[in-house]
Amino acid sequence: MSKEIFLCAINNILSGTCKEDCQFCTQSVRYHADIERYSYKAIERIVEEAKQAKAYGALGYCLVTAGKGLDDKKVDFVARAAHAVKAEVNDLNLIACNGTANIEQLRFLKEHGIDSYNHNLETSQAYYATICTTHPWEERYQTCLNVKEVGLQLCSGGIWGMGESLDDRQSLLDSIVS
Repeated sequence: MSKEIFLCAINNILSGTCKEDCQFCTQSVRYHADIERYSYKAIERIVEEAKQAKAYGALGYCLVTAGKGLDDKKVDFVARAAHAVKAEVNDLNLIACNGTANIEQLRFLKEHGIDSYNHNLETSQAYYATICTTHPWEERYQTCLNVKEVGLQLCSGGIWGMGESLDDRQSLLDSIVS
């Protein structure tokens, strides 16, 4: 087993605007979390922050957006940001974390410089409706399958300690492995 550490920096490029009800998430407007809320960051700022992350030793750089998933506007913005970052810092593993996505959207991101996609399943399929009612677990799982199909690296995980059982935890791990 390798004991290497892969340092990754995340950049929240769209914050606090999600309409979903995921009970664990501060990005939801439903819970009035004390976070900074803003629309899209300037691409120039994203590039400068990528350079700074690289200078600090980051090998990966993740472009994170609040919200359930990608739409035309969001996928275009993330693609433009990715292209700009790759033009200036081409040796970073560029990661997108933008919620549910279809194959066409993921291919578009890959074509514009995204290397990996982060999409967490959060919990087991059976327990998911307990923590989120605005979209089904199956959409999340399908996004993970879509990521693999287009040839992006997939980073996925979940959260423990939300009231789930040990069986739910095992089911989550089994789903991630599959």
